[in-house]
Amino acid sequence: MSIPLHVAAAALALSAGASQAATQLIDDFSSPAAPGVSVLTVEGENIFVQFTDTVLGGVRQVNHRAYLNPLGSVSAVASGNGLLSSSDGIGVTSEVLVSYGAFTNPTGTPGTAGPFLGLDVTPYDAFRLDFSGIAQQMNINIVMYSSTPLDADAASPTYYTAAAVNVAPDMPGGPLSLVLPFATLAGGFNFSSVDGVVLVLNRAVGNITNNAFNVDGFALVSTVPESPTAALVLAGLGVVALVSRRRRPD
Repeated sequence: MSIPLHVAAAALALSAGASQAATQLIDDFSSPAAPGVSVLTVEGENIFVQFTDTVLGGVRQVNHRAYLNPLGSVSAVASGNGLLSSSDGIGVTSEVLVSYGAFTNPTGTPGTAGPFLGLDVTPYDAFRLDFSGIAQQMNINIVMYSSTPLDADAASPTYYTAAAVNVAPDMPGGPLSLVLPFATLAGGFNFSSVDGVVLVLNRAVGNITNNAFNVDGFALVSTVPESPTAALVLAGLGVVALVSRRRRPD
């Protein structure tokens, strides 16, 4: 039995739609073509803001912090042209924060937040980070903020939810793909209206120094193997097959 071409095309379109719905790109660091760069040779912090339509909310803020640098080594961060990269010299302990939406401060005015995203993340249940290279063990924290918590009347409303993990590559400098589930125990958090996201990389883990990494993708994903749409497509093809058999002339 052959399926009519128009039916097969519709099924493929629905399948593609299901696949796309399971992933929401936050940042692929493709823009700007000329990366923003921060270099520190002392303990301190640099902040730079990048405006690009390729990220959620149209603005990315990068905070580069060096907590420990007794030897005056170079700690460098670059964002753009397809990568978020960080490299610390000997003795340096640093972290990189990449912020989106309400966590940004695009005007530089204290107390002024960036755009509120109002993003519904209920179709997703995890974050995905793709590293093209990571030197050694590091810590990752991802925080989401909602200005409209479900428990707004509580004494301490749930404005934030955070997920964290320590990771290490299979071999120093090797690639790493990480799926980090949401912290779903935050019962009062409003996952249907997320206004800000911040990614915190390489927060101090013990006495680890001289770290380096390249990130080339940050996204929201669903870890559910088969979406309802895909299931409906398969069921629909079964109905088509049944109808086709019944319509055959004897």
